[in-house]
Formats: sequence, C-alpha cells, structure tokens
Amino acid sequence: MPEPAHPSEEARVRALVFAPRYPPAYRGGGPIRTLEALARTVPERFTVRVVTRDRDHGVDEPLPVDVEKWTTRDGVTVRYTHVERLRRHVTALVAAREVRPELLYVNSFFDFRLSIVPQVLNALGWFGRPVLLVAPRGEFGAGAIGSKSMKKQAFIAAYRLLRLPARVTWHASSALEEADVRRLWGADVRVVVRQNDTLLPAESDLSGIPAGPSSDPLALVSIGRLVEHKGLHLVIEGLRSAAAPVTLDVYGPAEDVAYRDRCVALVAELPEHVVVRFHESLPHDRVRATLKNYDAMVMPTAGENFGHVIAESLSVACPVICSDTTPWSSRLAAGGGVIVPTRSAENWGSVVSTYAELSPVARTDARLLAGRAYDAWQLEETQPHVFDLAIDPSTVRQAPEGHA
Repeated sequence: MPEPAHPSEEARVRALVFAPRYPPAYRGGGPIRTLEALARTVPERFTVRVVTRDRDHGVDEPLPVDVEKWTTRDGVTVRYTHVERLRRHVTALVAAREVRPELLYVNSFFDFRLSIVPQVLNALGWFGRPVLLVAPRGEFGAGAIGSKSMKKQAFIAAYRLLRLPARVTWHASSALEEADVRRLWGADVRVVVRQNDTLLPAESDLSGIPAGPSSDPLALVSIGRLVEHKGLHLVIEGLRSAAAPVTLDVYGPAEDVAYRDRCVALVAELPEHVVVRFHESLPHDRVRATLKNYDAMVMPTAGENFGHVIAESLSVACPVICSDTTPWSSRLAAGGGVIVPTRSAENWGSVVSTYAELSPVARTDARLLAGRAYDAWQLEETQPHVFDLAIDPSTVRQAPEGHA
C-alpha cells in the first residue's frame, strides 16, 4: 500500500511566530527552549516561520547567525533581526506580512516590538485575518502581574479599550495559567490549554548518580534569572539555619543587578560551612550535564507557567526542591522532589536543613525516585500540537468548567 503523500507547500497551513528570543539565544531561560521545541515539532500540515531578535537577553553583541533575512536552523525558518533599529524592525514586519499567515503565534505578551506591535498591526489587518494565538509565558501570574510597571498597566488598559481580548485565543500551558488568563481578561475569553513542548529524551539519565553512597556535603544548584520573582534570596536566608555543610551553585544572568547585589550581601551572613557560588548563565546544551552533578535543584519561584528547568532536572534524576507554585507540584510530591509549603526563608531553611541531614543512601534513593518521576511524566498521553488545537474550534475552552 503506498504511503500517503506529504502535503504540498501550498496546501500547508502557514504559521508565523513572533518571539523575543530563539536559539542560539539561551539567556532568557525556559521560554526559549519551549519555543524551539514547539517550532521543531509542528505537524507536517503546517509551515512555520519565526521572527526574533538577533541578540541574546541582556547582550549587545549579535548572535552568530545570518541576520536580516530568512535562514534555516534545525529545519525551522527564522529571521533574526535587530528590532531595536526602526528601519530593520519595519523591514522584518514587511517580510512577515508576505508570509500571509493563517495562524499568528505570539510568544510573549508584554514585549513591545515582538508582541505588542504585531498584535496591534494584526488588529489593523496587516497580516490579513489569521487565527491569533498568544502565549503569555507566565506573565499573568500573581507574582509577575503584581509587580507590573506603569507601562504594563497602560498596555493592559489600552488592550481592553481596543477590545483586543475578543480577537485572541490564549495558549495556557496549564490549568493554573488558564486561571491567571481568565482572572485578568474575564471568564469568557478563549483559551487553549496545552502543556509546553520539550526536546528532552524519552527516558531519564541515571548516569550522574554516584555508584556508591557519598558522604560529601549536600550539593544544591539553582538555575534561573536573578530577579526577585525567582526567590533566590529565600534559599540564601534560609541557609543561615543549616547545621550540616551545604554548597549552592547559582547559574543565571543578573537581570536585576540590585537584586543580585542583595543576594551576594546575604551570602556574607552565612556560616562558614555553607558555601554559595555565583556563575554565568549556562548555554542550553550544558544545563542537563550540569544538573546531573547535584543532589537537588532549588526553585523558590513565585510562580511558573510550566517550569522547563524542572523537567530538565528530573530528566537527569536530580530532585527538585520547589515552592508550591508550578504545575509540577503533584509530580514532585509523588517522588520527584520536595514541595516547600510557603515562600518564607524560615520554611526554606527548615526543608533544606532536613534534606542536608539525609543519609547518603537516602540521597541516592531520592535521585532514583526523581528519575522515575520523570519517566512517569513522559508516559503521559501526549496532546495534539498547540497549532492543531488552536485552529480546531472544538478544542478552545470558552469558559472554565462549571461557569454559568
């Protein structure tokens, strides 16, 4: 029996993506890796083009890529452009218009040049009449929206005034994020709930677990942006009460320099048997190799729409000590790590101290359980791609269950 023919270029659904960053950028964390996975796993009936910056987060030097033209990276067509220059931004928007998208996906909400401008242009008919799918990537969480700037408040007000929410289908990566979206924009907005994609392996890697029990001090790691929302200060303050030796390696960009300085000052108040070291951001291809060297990852975040680094940590059997503010709570509580019930330094100090006092055998067992938790997660039934869900009206949730 002959194999079914692949859809022709003309027959495919044209998808256009605007995103603040795309690989080889990596300093923006999980949203970059999530978008890469989304773009590289699109079904054959779609073609996808991505418009993004030619610079990494917080870096002035251009990425080592071809710029100001469509290029191919890992099978995905991407246009890297210096959008901070008006003429190049306009040129990129004109090139994007020529795609004639049937699906317009915006991988952020508040980014001015690569979210706000495309959405306003779309409302004016610049891209025709595509389905508009917006992924806020945690920007509407209580912790994030509670500290919004005046500019963000103004845009939210203008967005409502122009009745733009009625034009949008929102991509929420969890029921928690769906609730955030509806809390901000109203119960009746259209939402597609689809867990974020990853390019992680099907099975956990246990090779980082020591062959025999180790009596070394508890080795913790933190990977993420240095901003108050991520909560690193809670761990450092909590470590004041640690009775057993602990090391904590911190990897991530100092997005908020004042906050980084605050955390460094807190380190100076720790006892001598607690060592905290700060490092630069990790390229995405080194994250898993780094995580496998630690007893546990700490994540005192105020909230995550997904938490890509949690999946990465579990994939190398590194347990996660995490606040109860991510979609992973039940998975971690079932063996992937430890949930810290409240975001306080006292609570974090208590949990970490208890973990530091585990026997070497118990630490090894915890790593094995983390690997099993990852394998169980990977065995969950996979939903259709979010692009498929977005263009199928039957999959779009108009209101939460039970809402009158």
